[in-house]
Amino acid sequence: MLGGVYVMKDSRAGKYMRIRILFLTAVLVLTACTAPINPANAPADVADESHRPVLDGTFETSLLAMLWKGGAEGSILFPVDPSSGTALPDYPPISLGYSGLQFFSPDRRTLATVGFADGSTFDGSLLLIDLPSWKTRRFELQLIGWVTSIVFSPDGKQLAIAHGETNNRLTMVDLETGRITSQTKLEPNITKMKFTANGDALMLYGQVIADRFTIEEKSAGAPQVLLLDASDLSTRWSTTLKGVRDGIYPRDESVKSADLYEMGNAVYLSPGLDFAPDGDILYVLHPDSEQLTTVDFGARQVRTVEIEDQLSWFERLLALTAGEAHAKVADGTSKQAVISPDGQFLYSVGVNHASSQDQNGNWQMEQTPLGLEIIQTRDGERLEHLETDATELSLSPDGKYLYLRSWEVSTPWTEVFDLSNLQILAHKEGAFAQPALLMNGDYLLASTYSISESSNQMSVLEGTRLDVISNWSGGESIYWLPAP
Repeated sequence: MLGGVYVMKDSRAGKYMRIRILFLTAVLVLTACTAPINPANAPADVADESHRPVLDGTFETSLLAMLWKGGAEGSILFPVDPSSGTALPDYPPISLGYSGLQFFSPDRRTLATVGFADGSTFDGSLLLIDLPSWKTRRFELQLIGWVTSIVFSPDGKQLAIAHGETNNRLTMVDLETGRITSQTKLEPNITKMKFTANGDALMLYGQVIADRFTIEEKSAGAPQVLLLDASDLSTRWSTTLKGVRDGIYPRDESVKSADLYEMGNAVYLSPGLDFAPDGDILYVLHPDSEQLTTVDFGARQVRTVEIEDQLSWFERLLALTAGEAHAKVADGTSKQAVISPDGQFLYSVGVNHASSQDQNGNWQMEQTPLGLEIIQTRDGERLEHLETDATELSLSPDGKYLYLRSWEVSTPWTEVFDLSNLQILAHKEGAFAQPALLMNGDYLLASTYSISESSNQMSVLEGTRLDVISNWSGGESIYWLPAP
């Protein structure tokens, strides 16, 4: 027996098997001798570089920030000088109303958001902000329901808005006239959306939810993906992602009715999702198993593969007859994924939550980070698994670095992970930082976290060594508009 494969002697079958093993060995040796795949096309000496753009106090080198004011204003938008943390004086704050999501146009000259006069989510209006001129256009679309996703068409002329409460809707708006051109009801609650590369269709991913807005709200089946015609929102293709779990599930499936918001009654599952930057493809990292589902909207196909470690040629021979293993589900598992600019690699972190009752009947929660994984999109091969306590991540706009984040008791931290050599370049306590684009397209890192109910800490950092550029605290919490 060689590498888990039986060799038969003195027979045609045995001769064939020996030839097959020799062929596989030769192929795998050649594969093992090839240069390893580098997850990023970054030079190896970037650790000595400092990513700190020139800041001159102008609008072009400002960051966009939001502040919750409440009342009739809701949230306000204003540009901040990163070097001082102060608002630019010649740009009056723009009221966004009660608004949850903002989205940049492809050329980053326009910011779109849907706002409501109060928290009732009725009569929502579309606000378009021309950023260079700092002027606004408002269209009273009378939308109903919180917005779950907003996306511009590639040419910047149309806007797709997913929204709803008891009913989910998708609304298409012509941005030159501000009029609704088409609208449709949908079964799933859309959480991820993108136009196809040619702009003639929309790719959608959504949860199917039962008993919405009740104590028994739960998932009612596998998530759905849809391909809709951008002109009239008619369905070109749709399918259910069997085997993917996303949402709230009863911990005990035999219990027909339970308050799923009570501790110990539910399992919360959230997959890692991201669209390919260079194709009409959605990648889904399963939260409760070592699997990657690829949705090819162009080919209208769904493929699921096991995520397996990158093996040496000998390990691959040994694995020819190996079985499969799956992760166990606890009270909740969530994953977050980002994709490399060339679409070849998924970077993922996650966390597993498990609850238990102590001898006094008190619930205890244990949080277990899942580590950082680098997965090849073409076949689901796991190129790296690195131990880290990070529970969130972002990718730098140039694709060279990952920014890993988490909390230690009451204090957050951020790390810079260099993808060219798979090393941590810097660690910063007291920062929960993610990339934020300057108006000129360059980027810095921006952080906000709460010290107490009445005190918040804000900071701006450079992108390689995490040197603090500006740092201040206040009673009001600033929300930074992140890099897309």
